[in-house]
Amino acid sequence: MKRRDALKTMGMATSHALFPSILTGFMTGCSSSEKNEYSPLFFSEDELEQLKVMVDLVLPETRSKSASQVNCHLFVDEVFAKCLTGDQQEVIKKEFNAFLEEFKRHDNKLALLSEVDQKAYTGNTEFRWFIPIKQYTLIVFFTSQEGETVASNYVSVPGDYNGNLNADKSTLNYGDTALRYYL
Repeated sequence: MKRRDALKTMGMATSHALFPSILTGFMTGCSSSEKNEYSPLFFSEDELEQLKVMVDLVLPETRSKSASQVNCHLFVDEVFAKCLTGDQQEVIKKEFNAFLEEFKRHDNKLALLSEVDQKAYTGNTEFRWFIPIKQYTLIVFFTSQEGETVASNYVSVPGDYNGNLNADKSTLNYGDTALRYYL
C-alpha cells in the first residue's frame, strides 16, 4: 500500500469493528488511578510523553481540564494500536518520529504545532499524521464527562426545545458529540 492510500483510509479507524468497544471501554474505565499504570500499545514511553504535550497544546487547561487530564493521549495510543492497519501504523509512526526530534528541540511548541496543523489540513502529506491525532483527541475529550459538562454548553435540566440555533466557529458543541466541530 502506498503512503497516500494509507492516509486516505485513516478515517476508516472510526468505522473499525473495535472502535465503539474501545471508546466505550475507555470512557467507563477512565479513573486516573487506573491510567497511571498504563503501558503504551502503539507509541513508546517517550513518544507517548510527547503526544501528551501535543494533545495539551490542542486542548489546554482552561476552565475545563486539559486533554491529557482526560487521558486523550492514552485513547489515541489504544486506537492506533487496535484499529489501524499495519500500513497505516507504519506511516503514522514514521512521520510522527520524523517530526518528534524537531518538536523536542523547538522552544515555541504551540507555534510549531499550529504550523503542522495548517500544513496537514491544506494537503501537505508530510504532516497528515497529525489529523487523526487531533480528531481522536477532540472525539474523546468532547465525549468525556469533562467535555460534555464543563467545556460544552451543558444544561442539566433543559427548557423548551429549540432546534434552530445559529452556529459559527465560536459556538460550543451542545450535548452528545456528532463531530459538530469546526476543524
